[in-house]
Amino acid sequence: MNSKIAIVTGANRGLGKALAEKLAHDGIFVILVSRDVKKAEPTLQAIEKLGGKGMIKQCDISKTSDIEMFAQDISKDFSCIDILINCAAINIDGQEVTIETMPLELMEQTLATNFYGTLWMCKHIVPLMRPSKDGRIINFSSGLGQLGVPRMGPMPAYSMSKTIVNAITKNLAEELKDTNIIVTSVDPGWVLTDMGGPNAMLTIPEGIDTPYWLATAPANEISSGYFYKERKVLDW
Repeated sequence: MNSKIAIVTGANRGLGKALAEKLAHDGIFVILVSRDVKKAEPTLQAIEKLGGKGMIKQCDISKTSDIEMFAQDISKDFSCIDILINCAAINIDGQEVTIETMPLELMEQTLATNFYGTLWMCKHIVPLMRPSKDGRIINFSSGLGQLGVPRMGPMPAYSMSKTIVNAITKNLAEELKDTNIIVTSVDPGWVLTDMGGPNAMLTIPEGIDTPYWLATAPANEISSGYFYKERKVLDW
């Protein structure tokens, strides 16, 4: 039985749900983070049906106070966390939104989850990861966060928030370079999820392939501080 402990945000649906189930299938104990506990129950049931183990913790990652309480809570039961997967995110722009038309509230809501949520989870979980002999932090980004490629559409709030996720990854990796914690960001691709929509090109199993690999592959196969897609480093 694998003795590792993983935290997965956004574990109630889509990529987060699938990742949590796959990690649990490998014997990793998974802490399912969801804003709504009831919505995460099917994930836990699926994990237990596979013979895995996990637990649900309520946390609205758009609220830094929730994250702080969550970290304090799990520190009572776990002295070491090995894997942190920051999967939870929102995209509320819509194709019609531009910087000129974007309401301030839209940007604030997006940053609260995608930027501050990711940053604060890292800030408060890293202390619990320092004892790990093989720590991994995987931050979900997007091709829309790349600065050197043609734009797929406006969506300014979502796009900028994902660029910031890559910056968080780079900065944190530098801070943790003398530890056993590898920090990466990942573009899962355009996946058939609630966020990706019905026209997306990839299935959920295809979408979790690289994030799962980043969480479980031998450390010498992964470079900390980099942005990955399809198991390869991309320039962001």
